Amino acid sequence: MQRQQKILKLLAVKENASVLELSQLLHVSEVTIRNDLTALAKQGKVDRIHGGARLVEERVRQEYSFQIRKSLNSHKKQKIGELASKFINSSDSVLFDSSTTVLALAHAVRKREELKDITVIPTGIWTAIELMGCNNINVLLPGGYLRHTTGSITGLPTSSFFNDIIIQKAFLGAWGISFKDGLTDTHLLEIELKKFIVNRAKEVFILVDGSKFNQTGLSSFADLNQISRVITDSSAPIEEIENLRKANIEVIITD
Repeated sequence: MQRQQKILKLLAVKENASVLELSQLLHVSEVTIRNDLTALAKQGKVDRIHGGARLVEERVRQEYSFQIRKSLNSHKKQKIGELASKFINSSDSVLFDSSTTVLALAHAVRKREELKDITVIPTGIWTAIELMGCNNINVLLPGGYLRHTTGSITGLPTSSFFNDIIIQKAFLGAWGISFKDGLTDTHLLEIELKKFIVNRAKEVFILVDGSKFNQTGLSSFADLNQISRVITDSSAPIEEIENLRKANIEVIITD
């Protein structure tokens, strides 16, 4: 039932919610919400708590949370991923970060069966899972701490892993991109890892949809002069695109 799926998505974001709160958010009666929660509890998807419910376990909550992020601007991300995949050649060694836009790139790459002997280093478990079962792709996982909210792998073990690795092309998402602040993100460990990657990669591709322009995160992980290309969609602000191009940064826009 569509309403029960909405309840699960709300619980993925909020961890737990009261019957009254869900009733107000979904514009149905409290009796209807109680019936839905009872049905979801019987399916093993939620635990009933006093006055409301929560998702059964943290893993389930994270899966739903990830699916919500993945669904935002999904069509734009798919187009960006397909376009970015054209810059990957056989025998390349490439890095994919944990962003959902780069996940769309991984999905596009797995369909390119003509590519041979690619080595992909994913810094997120969801991207690694997407690439499972591809005989033409070697998946090299770094070690580190798993960030439960995004599925990214960060920390000192991850940084040391890259000391002897040659990254020909790095494909990164960003919380925000602007001519003033460069590339920014919101989590300090991921910011430090991206700084390290940007300094080591021969080419850096930034994959962002138009909503990320003029948005600023907690801290910068790259100046604009450190990136090779920006791949985005037609909703990106024209003024920002022109500023990037004036700075000799190639900006590629999907159809």
